[in-house]
Amino acid sequence: MRYIYFSATLLAGLLVLMSSCTHEHGEGTHTHGDETHAPHGAELEPLSFTIWTEKSELFVEFPPLIIGKESRFAAHFSEMVNFKAIEEGEVMVRLREGNKNVIENSVPNPSSPGIFRPAITPEKGGVYSLGFFLKTASFSDTITIPNITVYPNEEAAVAANPPQPEGDEVSFLKEQAWKIDFAIKQVKRQPIREVIHTSGEIQPVKGEEKIIAAKSSGIVFFKSKNLQEGRDVRAGENLFTISSKGLLQSNMEEKYQVAKARIDKAKADFERAEKLLKEQIIGRKEYEQRKMDYSIAEAEFQTLTSSYHSGGQSVSATMTGIVKNVMVSDGQFVEEGTPLVELTNNRRLLLQAEVSQNYLPKLRMVKSANFKTPYQKEVQSIDDYNGKLVSYGKVIEQGSSFIPVLFELDNLHGLIPGSFVELFLLANPIEKELVVPKSALMQDYSLNYVYVQTGGESFEKREVKLGVDDGVNVQILSGIAEGEWVVTEGAYQIKMASMSSTIPAHGHEH
Repeated sequence: MRYIYFSATLLAGLLVLMSSCTHEHGEGTHTHGDETHAPHGAELEPLSFTIWTEKSELFVEFPPLIIGKESRFAAHFSEMVNFKAIEEGEVMVRLREGNKNVIENSVPNPSSPGIFRPAITPEKGGVYSLGFFLKTASFSDTITIPNITVYPNEEAAVAANPPQPEGDEVSFLKEQAWKIDFAIKQVKRQPIREVIHTSGEIQPVKGEEKIIAAKSSGIVFFKSKNLQEGRDVRAGENLFTISSKGLLQSNMEEKYQVAKARIDKAKADFERAEKLLKEQIIGRKEYEQRKMDYSIAEAEFQTLTSSYHSGGQSVSATMTGIVKNVMVSDGQFVEEGTPLVELTNNRRLLLQAEVSQNYLPKLRMVKSANFKTPYQKEVQSIDDYNGKLVSYGKVIEQGSSFIPVLFELDNLHGLIPGSFVELFLLANPIEKELVVPKSALMQDYSLNYVYVQTGGESFEKREVKLGVDDGVNVQILSGIAEGEWVVTEGAYQIKMASMSSTIPAHGHEH
């Protein structure tokens, strides 16, 4: 019974307390003395703004400004060069009326990476501009938000900022974006060229390759076990030794001994002839004959011994470059003149494509091209390789219906001769088209779409219709508008977030 009595007494006390409150139903507000509160169930919807400059992106959230009430800002700053959180620096927030500063506050550093939390307490109602001033060790930036209202009370703030219906946007927090490779780009109108899409092959330029042959017959011995395709070699580097020791024919040691004896005899005969000429024992004609015999013997001996040493004849690289093809095996017998190895300096390359004759009228406009190799992540431009168009359509091989197109380029980034590539020949320019990087495109079956950033942490999936694709950029015929921001890196993570059944926990308090 005492428990029932206690509950009844508590209930009676509550009724007395409630009856002491004055109810004003005209505006649906509750007045406790001099304090005015928002209507039942009404909450202050936070304001949010996203503004981009060349240096930084500001995404800021804060409650509506009310006279005499402190408003704390959650100002998220990202650096536009890499879209990462700004982890050090000072931020000042300033309320201005015309050219007059009304109130300001600054924080010397972020409360967490990328998030600054200054606060102000307005003292006078009206319409103001709200400025954010960012200062880091590397740059400064100023961002202004116009037409910010300071409300006289919470009721007015609620009435002026009704709750907005939830849309189909995908939520992807700044803290999530800062942890991944993320980038956005503003959609602009710019030229893009018509494209002839084909394939091609990277080839070495003729004359940039050398074949080294055996200078004598014999057994080939490799100087290094690492002599194989792809190895770098230096001019003059010893690659092989050719030994004829033990062979009945083409014995280099025997040839050396014969040549040595011949030059020794020719030299002695010539020196003796010089003395006899002075004593006028022999005539000038005989002297000249012995001199010529010595010169011939000396030339033959030098030729034989220029690459010969104990153990065999040396074969050296005639150029600095890369071993393209080893044509013999270690221990193999070769005849004089047998090709041993093919070298290439790999400095200048050809990019050859074959194009259908239907494109002949457009080929006259082709000056450049983009290409994609199987071993490089990004699409390349021949302009980045000092490339140029050499020729097209000069000769069509018999039995072929395709037109050859040749580009010449420097091998600046590790291109491999013999590689097949996907090729985009750039023809007539199309002016002032909506263009986005190809990396922004996502695809579900036959549906092409991009993610458009509608707010700092809000993204919208947009189906797009595509036009010209040059391998780097793609023309957008419909689906997005000029000035919007599309995600160019990190779109897959946003897609995963859109498929999640849970709402990500927000990392900031307002």
